[in-house]
Amino acid sequence: MKPAADWTKHLTMHQKKISACPGWLALSKDRLSFIYLPDRAEIVRKIFELSIGGLGSYSIANHLDRQNVPAFGPAPKWDHTTIDSILRNRATVGEHQPKSYAGGSKKGLPVGAPIPDYYPAAIDEATFQAAQKARRRNLATGRGRKGENFTNIFAGLTTCAYCGGKVKFHANGDSKSLICERVLEGSGCIRMAWSYKNFESSVLYFLIHPALLECFVGEQRAILVDLAGQIKRMSLDPYNTRFGIMSIMKVALTRLEIASAGSDPTPTLPEALICRDDPTRFFTIKLWNGSAYVGVPIV
Repeated sequence: MKPAADWTKHLTMHQKKISACPGWLALSKDRLSFIYLPDRAEIVRKIFELSIGGLGSYSIANHLDRQNVPAFGPAPKWDHTTIDSILRNRATVGEHQPKSYAGGSKKGLPVGAPIPDYYPAAIDEATFQAAQKARRRNLATGRGRKGENFTNIFAGLTTCAYCGGKVKFHANGDSKSLICERVLEGSGCIRMAWSYKNFESSVLYFLIHPALLECFVGEQRAILVDLAGQIKRMSLDPYNTRFGIMSIMKVALTRLEIASAGSDPTPTLPEALICRDDPTRFFTIKLWNGSAYVGVPIV
């Protein structure tokens, strides 16, 4: 006799017509079984990979559109709500939750326990859980990017060396800087900023330096080689390379601490102007292997 879960699946799939299925599957002509679509399943895996890497649903949707990846369903483009739905949907691991649509409920109300192994899975349970953890982290820290141009490729990575708070991107006309959130809120800290363009150039120059590459071997070295390649191609394909750089940094960097006023800053009054680019400024990078490195600005 079949185990209970398998028997339920057998009854559901082989004795009852199926009305719909997830985007990485199709229905057989008699609508009694599923057809696995490898190309679409690979898209689902890519979406989870990008989410685990720290990207938000807006950025994932924009990336798929830029890469001309065909959207699931009738819409010509990917939408962030579709990405969110895929990332939350346990059908990706093969699970089916029966629902009742009585009373006009559009989303349906769960009926009974979920049925495991109902659908051919696109990912495994470990990948699903890793994506849920990443999504919670992004919601808590704001790391999931929403914009199309990735103006700040360090979003969610930078912290203040003085108070431990977040360092945020701030634009004031043509002036674009990274500033401690406490300064922006008027609640304290050192009123110094680092010009964004200079900070980005300084960090990326540091990350492609041959001396840093020599500190790593194997897979970690390969990741840094990939990062260096993305950085060097940035002028040729700004969107995709900045996307790639951001994705790699979210995996490789565990800390990016900014000391905008150097190691021994002078306290500033709450009403003082926010000054930029102190000559003693520096940043500290901690990579995934635990090693910490100090970088200085490119002048």
